[in-house]
Amino acid sequence: MKLFILIIITNFIWPQSSKESTITVYKDGTALVKQEIIWDAVSKGRTNLKYGDIPKSIHKDTPFISIKNAQVLSQKFVEKTFSSDEYFSSKKGDIITIKLKNEKAISGILLELTNKILTIQVKNSLRSFNRNNIEYIETGDVVSNPNFSPYLYWEVKNSKTGNLKANLVYKLSNISWNAIYRLTTNGQTKGELVVEGVISNNSSKNYINTNVNLVEGKINKVKSTNNNYGKMEMSRSLSNKNTPDALGDYHVYSAGKIKNFTAKENLTVGIYGPLNVNYEKNYVFENFERQQKEEPLKVEYTLSNTEKDGLGIVLPAGKVDIYTSSSKGGFEYIGSDRLGQVPKGESSTIQAGYAFDITGKRRVLNYDRQRKSEEAVIEVSVNNTWSETASVKIVEHINGDWVIKDQSHDYIKKDASTIYFLIDVKPGKKDFITYTYRKEWK
Repeated sequence: MKLFILIIITNFIWPQSSKESTITVYKDGTALVKQEIIWDAVSKGRTNLKYGDIPKSIHKDTPFISIKNAQVLSQKFVEKTFSSDEYFSSKKGDIITIKLKNEKAISGILLELTNKILTIQVKNSLRSFNRNNIEYIETGDVVSNPNFSPYLYWEVKNSKTGNLKANLVYKLSNISWNAIYRLTTNGQTKGELVVEGVISNNSSKNYINTNVNLVEGKINKVKSTNNNYGKMEMSRSLSNKNTPDALGDYHVYSAGKIKNFTAKENLTVGIYGPLNVNYEKNYVFENFERQQKEEPLKVEYTLSNTEKDGLGIVLPAGKVDIYTSSSKGGFEYIGSDRLGQVPKGESSTIQAGYAFDITGKRRVLNYDRQRKSEEAVIEVSVNNTWSETASVKIVEHINGDWVIKDQSHDYIKKDASTIYFLIDVKPGKKDFITYTYRKEWK
């Protein structure tokens, strides 16, 4: 009987050990790997070195290597791996043997091979078989030096016999990270903030004893021609304030050494916290010109990135989950929002949701439009049935060339089309704001 035989012949030197690595992870789904490799007992002169512990999502145009006491003469990236379908497809016109379920083996000339059908010429007849009914296919060939995974190959010139120590650098896809914030509120002005990084290793490779860095900032890149979350593992938390390093125009957070950075898993690492922070809590009622409506007010928290407010650090962009201390103990989830990058000294506002006990109502009491002018009288009321005083921000958007008159409260002009009023509404009270806007045009 002819058998399909694999004989593996190699003239490469494989590394004896793969040492610690460093991975720099970006938010665009890519990462930069710096891997230390050692080959033992390499002879002096020209040598072929091979390294196969690389991910499938490697960017094929990015690997480069530096080897101590050796000169790199050439580098190849070998991607083609052994495939039985490709192998047997290449045997069209040759004699093969197939074994059908519950039948004897039969030999013939291979004419066709698809995912469903195999066709052979048997003497003076043509026979096609459903591949699901085939137990095995045989040839008498010997496959020399098959590749089972992509690998890198170098021809080097070694200056002396002994160990070769190298540093391999490459980029890959399917590794990314995002910042996750937990803001736990405690009253109207103070809370606790924790910032973590969730790193997703959706590549095909496990990294052992890896130093992981996280880059905040958007990098420019050229589109390469190369083209599931698993279980969640929690690492140790870092110090309260992890001071990021500068990387050109970006910031780098160190996640420390990760013992097992396993493929198809998420890893959560601490970046900041817990931090005691101050915030400004406002209930917001936002309106446009002649709009009339009645609705619950938005709940917003404004964080100032200053030292006096418990921050003064580089805050990465990410999702913010907001919780509140419960009267029964512990805390409860009350909403989430997105936070953009917040430099030191700047502030950012996040929305938790809508207040049940604080509602706003807006009416247009009078509207007069002439050929070259327009005037409207606006009334806004805020009803607070809650047990605490509510700080309310009433935002009014007015387009065009306008003036405000007869206002019941002072207002702040934010920009050319926005003003807002700030009022405190006591428990069980309803407050009113009135004003008139007038527009004129030629």
